[in-house]
Amino acid sequence: MIRISNLILIFLILSSLTLGYSIFFGNNSLSYKTNLVQENNLQHIKNDKLKLKNDILIFEIENAQNSDEHIENFARERLGLSYPDEEFIKFEENEE
Repeated sequence: MIRISNLILIFLILSSLTLGYSIFFGNNSLSYKTNLVQENNLQHIKNDKLKLKNDILIFEIENAQNSDEHIENFARERLGLSYPDEEFIKFEENEE
């Protein structure tokens, strides 16, 4: 009887050590979970920034579709266009 209880005790101790090892050092350990949570939080921050950029682009697209002034500003600023009676001046930036 004592021998069986000793075997059961040894089995339980080995099982608990094996489970403890897998919890703290295994593939699904607590540190791995913590790293995944941190990566997930960083990804949420990146996603929020991208959503903000998308909202700005959607606003610009809607504004461009509904406004002739926006098209004129785009042509002047990005394409360098001007009216025939206007003089276009472009400033160059010096890289130092």
